[in-house]
Amino acid sequence: METLAQDSSNVNPLALLFLLAMSIVMLRGPGRAAVNAILAIAAFLPLGQQVVLGGLHFTFFRILMLIGWARLLIKGETRGAKLNRFDKLFMWWALIGFGCSLLRRPDAWAGAECLGALYNDLGVYFLFRFLIKEPGDLIAQLRFLALVAVIVGLAMAWERITHKNPFYVFGGVPEFVGEREGRFRCQGPFRHPILAGTFAATLFPLMVGLSLQAGQKRWLAFAGIIGTAFGTLVAASSGALLTFVTAAIGFALWPMRYRMHLIRRGIVVLILGLALMMKAPVWYLIARVSELLGGTGWHRSYLIDQALNHFGEWWLIGSSYTAHWGPSGQVLAVDLNNMDITNHYVAQGLHGGALELGLFIAMIVTGFKAIGRALRPGDDVLMDQKLMWAFGVCLTCNCTALISICYFDQSEVFWLWLLAVLATLSTGDKHVRVLDRIAQPVEKLNEEKGPLDTASQEVVFESWESWTTTERQTSFNQRFWPRLAGPRGARLVARFLCIGEGVLPVLDHSLNRQ
Repeated sequence: METLAQDSSNVNPLALLFLLAMSIVMLRGPGRAAVNAILAIAAFLPLGQQVVLGGLHFTFFRILMLIGWARLLIKGETRGAKLNRFDKLFMWWALIGFGCSLLRRPDAWAGAECLGALYNDLGVYFLFRFLIKEPGDLIAQLRFLALVAVIVGLAMAWERITHKNPFYVFGGVPEFVGEREGRFRCQGPFRHPILAGTFAATLFPLMVGLSLQAGQKRWLAFAGIIGTAFGTLVAASSGALLTFVTAAIGFALWPMRYRMHLIRRGIVVLILGLALMMKAPVWYLIARVSELLGGTGWHRSYLIDQALNHFGEWWLIGSSYTAHWGPSGQVLAVDLNNMDITNHYVAQGLHGGALELGLFIAMIVTGFKAIGRALRPGDDVLMDQKLMWAFGVCLTCNCTALISICYFDQSEVFWLWLLAVLATLSTGDKHVRVLDRIAQPVEKLNEEKGPLDTASQEVVFESWESWTTTERQTSFNQRFWPRLAGPRGARLVARFLCIGEGVLPVLDHSLNRQ
């Protein structure tokens, strides 16, 4: 099949049938099935399947997204929705990027970098947010992703054996497998082998977390582990391999999960020490690693160097011209105004300036904080801690991968799904039992245990704001007293608390701020 022009429609009958099936699931199925429908379209259909109307490109996942929003409006599933801090950060991040792109190129307001990016980001993210009702839905979605990993892994195995991509019939991907340094690079439905390997490597920790859960269908999680590991290998990408190694290191740190602050400080000290000892900037370590594993690590290091040297060009509203950054004038064949930007963080700055980059990093930090709070000993547990840790490792793997790649195809859908999951986990449930610390609604606790026994001091509070000063002090003692290191610290705090009523408002104010 000849490669169709980018501005032309391309509809395969089999792909159209698959879109119709997923549309029915989206409209008629439960929320978790609707999420799986979007993930299936993104995983199995390349972006070559599209309909072009009036110059606007409607890929199949964009069409399914529209159907999903129709479902939300028809069923009223957006009623009562409240935005949390993560949602607001995401919304401002998307709007800032749109505004900066509009200021740079007002004539291209309907292009992929402006309206197209806003449409994808806000549409997919908030569709996931409204459809993912509770953390319990994530188990079903992870099992489906395990099935996706197996199918994509089998397709990449066929690609490795025959040197032909089975997804070529849908367009958007080449027919024959590419080769670099004597190694074939499989890519499946993705537009580049790096993206295929990154998809597999970032999905690997979630498969490991799923395999550690009790219950049926654990075999599917183990199959997903094999599929993701194989996909990482046959993509022949050093960036994907480093991401996979990051996942292994993340799980090795599980015994240190309550001392991660020491790990973070150690990393900062290590980076500062390397910066003082190295002649080249510390980010040229990426080039050194690439010399061992292969790949184009020097280009990644050089790109970071150029972004910092030309900070004044993009810090305000980004930049649409980076041709002078390229070594020896190297630019993209499809865009003579820009060099190949293979760093997602640099791409954020070029798209929306320093503000968009800052909001992007703030979202990542907020996601890590949500996972850290859920893992904190004695706090309310929304799901199994090992699975929560797996989501943290997955986020770390994505942060590693974004140093060497930009999500520019359907892999962005899986990134937005992860962000929506982190936003769901950061919400939590305010109606929890305080002493037992079981994250269950008040109504469910009353149904299971009947009226609460006030003599045993098992009191259920609807929210932090409804606690009295005495209740807050009691909770403070029960939650934080066991964390004090040694009897000496306990005696000091005991003396401090016994000074008198003048101290209690200070503690009360401190707890309110937390």
